[in-house]
Amino acid sequence: SFTMQILAMRLRLKQVQVFIIAPIKGHEFARSAQAVGGQFIRISSGSPHCINAMEIRPMDNTANELMDGDMEQQSYLSMKIDSLLIFFSILMPEMSNVEEQILDEALRRTYADFGITGDNTSLYDTAHPGGFKQMPRLEDLYNRLVENPKAERLATILNRFVHGSAKTFNQQTNVDLDNLYTVIDLSYLKGKMLSAGMFLALDFVWDKARQN
Repeated sequence: SFTMQILAMRLRLKQVQVFIIAPIKGHEFARSAQAVGGQFIRISSGSPHCINAMEIRPMDNTANELMDGDMEQQSYLSMKIDSLLIFFSILMPEMSNVEEQILDEALRRTYADFGITGDNTSLYDTAHPGGFKQMPRLEDLYNRLVENPKAERLATILNRFVHGSAKTFNQQTNVDLDNLYTVIDLSYLKGKMLSAGMFLALDFVWDKARQN
């Protein structure tokens, strides 16, 4: 961890954005983050910090278009749903094919409730040029699942993140994701929750890497 901090702080001094994902001993990075004005994010059931698992983030395809010319864009919604299906399969490894299909349909309907479809232009908020619309939360998906009697087991498992001990996950993203030095501490998560938290953190960092 000491070597990692030395490398990370050197990159930070060169104005290179740095992300550190710490599944154990996250507190060891807290002082270095504070020293350079970084962001220390603790993802846990008792933390106020949250990265919204349902959030679709903008991507900048300018560089790809310059190198490869105009290319057919993939649907951001479809890519996000594919990612969320993996996220939920970590939480529910015994999920059946039928339940996966039910979840896929519920996800599409949840985003549709917010005016988001497979058309990428539907993501943009006309009131804030260049910005995306407000994103659904896990609670919005839960409300869709409880409408379907066949989704009872899925809704029961998700209820922990909406009304149970892990309800801090049911928020809009409330941390600064643009800081040049960001530590994501997952060390308070255990078992499947740690695996899910690790996926959530990696999914976020991958989205940030694709933005430019």
